[in-house]
Amino acid sequence: MESHTRLSNLLQTTLLVLGCILFFGAILASAEDFVEGEDYRVVETEIQKEIAKSNNDTDTDNTIKVVEFFNYGCPHCYRLEPTIKEWLEEKEDDVEFVRIAVPVQRAWIPLARAYYIAEKFDVVDQVHDVMFKAIFEHDLQMQRTDLLEKLFVNRGVDLEEFREAFTSDEVGDAVRNSGSQMRLFGFKGIPGIVVDNQYVVDTELADGNDRMFEIVEFLVEKIRNEKNEASQSTISVDHTADS
Repeated sequence: MESHTRLSNLLQTTLLVLGCILFFGAILASAEDFVEGEDYRVVETEIQKEIAKSNNDTDTDNTIKVVEFFNYGCPHCYRLEPTIKEWLEEKEDDVEFVRIAVPVQRAWIPLARAYYIAEKFDVVDQVHDVMFKAIFEHDLQMQRTDLLEKLFVNRGVDLEEFREAFTSDEVGDAVRNSGSQMRLFGFKGIPGIVVDNQYVVDTELADGNDRMFEIVEFLVEKIRNEKNEASQSTISVDHTADS
């Protein structure tokens, strides 16, 4: 009986050890799945500095910014939306998600303007999904000013204020700046993701939409760990100085 108990305990211990090996092996394997130059690329240091300067970004907190370059006229962006929504529901509080509407085609300029107007009047949540559905599910030509006017007025935006914003320098500058940033990051198309101004993920590197946010989450965790290590190093230095 005692021998049977020892054998049972040994078996349980062996299974526990094997389980731990498999668990940590899976973590290491997933971390090695994504390779610089194959799944994502690093943004050059000078470009990082230029973008941070133009956006008035600072390193005063541990917020990790994830930026999507998109346009309502882009079918790949439309197909990526469900993945983004799932990711947004699960992302940590230290991650900030930002969209940049970029007109990669001249015909998409009004659609980019529509996004920045929605931001200006704080109606992105009411407009964003409707724009995609209108274009790709109802085949509406949302580049038309009259359709955009109806959409925004129905969301509580004053018609004259919409018309003023549509032709304003503020919105025009936002559209032009989006194109400049897209070129700086070296995107050939959209959707494209930039993680904390350091890493770029696009559909070509990710081999389609499905893996994009798996790679994004890997990079977010990588940056988070680096920030934590830097913070711990600073604390250690401060303690040394105090002593």
